[in-house]
Amino acid sequence: MRHAGKLTTVSLAMNTTAPTLAALHREKGKDFAIGLTMGWLVYLNDILNLNKPMTEDQIDLCATEVIDQYGSLKMSDLTFLFRKIIAGQYGEFYESLTIQKVLTFFRQYFDERCATAELESIRCHADFASNDEFNYSKNLREFGMGRVGGVDLVECDM
Repeated sequence: MRHAGKLTTVSLAMNTTAPTLAALHREKGKDFAIGLTMGWLVYLNDILNLNKPMTEDQIDLCATEVIDQYGSLKMSDLTFLFRKIIAGQYGEFYESLTIQKVLTFFRQYFDERCATAELESIRCHADFASNDEFNYSKNLREFGMGRVGGVDLVECDM
């Protein structure tokens, strides 16, 4: 979590060069990917100091579900997501952590990530379609208003 401060938006987290969970699964094996995810879940379990933390079996099952359902997330996404969970941005824990709660956090983050990716894609398309000085997305960034719908705009690779 030492370098997590550099990830301040979903856009930054998803646009890093970090490997995805699926890439780790493919290149290092399923046990490695699950073990890495379990490490994050154990850290979450410990750092939250809960009365009813997840058991080792629950952590193992939860890590497997995360790998199976959210393989497209990058390690930077996990770093950012767990930082948000620890900060309480996904609500109260009520002294317990369950598989359902963790998977709900992942689902909410994944939905937010998809919405951000869609906005960036639309903006990149608009930039490509309009290469003149009246380019709306470019002008927003030039005037320091690089946020649309609560999402920071990033540069497109064209």
